[in-house]
Amino acid sequence: MAEVPTTYRERLAQFKIVEEKRLELIEELLDKLEKCEAQLVQTRLDLESEQNVRRTLQAEVVEAKEKETALAQKQAKRPFALVLIDADAEGFTFQDKFITRRAQGGESLADELLIRTREYLRPLFEDADTLDVVVRVFSNLEGMANTLVRDGRVRNLGQLRAFSTGFCGRITSFDWVDIGVGKEGSTGRKVRENLSFYTSNVHLRHVVLACSPADLPASLLSTLPLEMITLVESLPLPDSLATLPIKKNKFNTIFTPPPPLKSPRPRGRGPQLQLTQQEDPEGGSTWLVIKPERSKSQGAALRRRGESEDDNSSLSISIGPDNSVSVDGGRRRRVVG
Repeated sequence: MAEVPTTYRERLAQFKIVEEKRLELIEELLDKLEKCEAQLVQTRLDLESEQNVRRTLQAEVVEAKEKETALAQKQAKRPFALVLIDADAEGFTFQDKFITRRAQGGESLADELLIRTREYLRPLFEDADTLDVVVRVFSNLEGMANTLVRDGRVRNLGQLRAFSTGFCGRITSFDWVDIGVGKEGSTGRKVRENLSFYTSNVHLRHVVLACSPADLPASLLSTLPLEMITLVESLPLPDSLATLPIKKNKFNTIFTPPPPLKSPRPRGRGPQLQLTQQEDPEGGSTWLVIKPERSKSQGAALRRRGESEDDNSSLSISIGPDNSVSVDGGRRRRVVG
């Protein structure tokens, strides 16, 4: 047990020790307070910096939303539908009621194409009547004119040029692009390039595509938004396209329908044989007559010459009921079997 100080000096010495410890405690507390104040200042600065950054980001977000809204409003003002036509492709030649009337026919075609396009788009879009309709027709005008002149549908290249000029001049968003004389399939390449370019345009609502199925490879279609595309049917579509989720339509008032497909004539077969029965005027018996069947054109040629088809028939063979055979090449000869 510690001794209790008895003198004043001993008691004073004890008080001095306690006072020193109190001062040390105060000094330690002051150091910690100063450090906390410094940390508080730094924290306040960091907080203010974070607040400034946050305010900047918020302002940028607001500005981006305003720009996005403005862009959407701007886009909504000029949406458009696109019509791409390969006029050199089989089945997509314009009807004679248009191409034979020079510039007036081109103007009539532009009007008809605009009417039919809007008519098709109405079930798809509520604002179909306000959509801009952009049309691009691609062709080798000289080659197209040569074909039409050969078929007797136009007289010369000038008539077709007047037709295309009338088409372009009728509506400002309608263009006829003459690709000139070049490689075969150049119009198809133009259609593919325009299709790839326009489908990435945010203003585009829909594409009506009139071209050869051969110009739409799977590698191209896999990169396109198929829900935005309509194929114009002229010739039957191959299975690779018919099974895809693409809209299809026909413009029967615009394009000349393709000629019906002819059944190929079997190879290695001769004339068809005609089997008939004929009464024998001499004996009253019935003969079985086998002879080549004559085509309508051959029969018409004989009638124009005033000749009988029976008198000029090819070799015919008749078989009687008693197995007698007659070979007739214009004069009957009976051979008893």
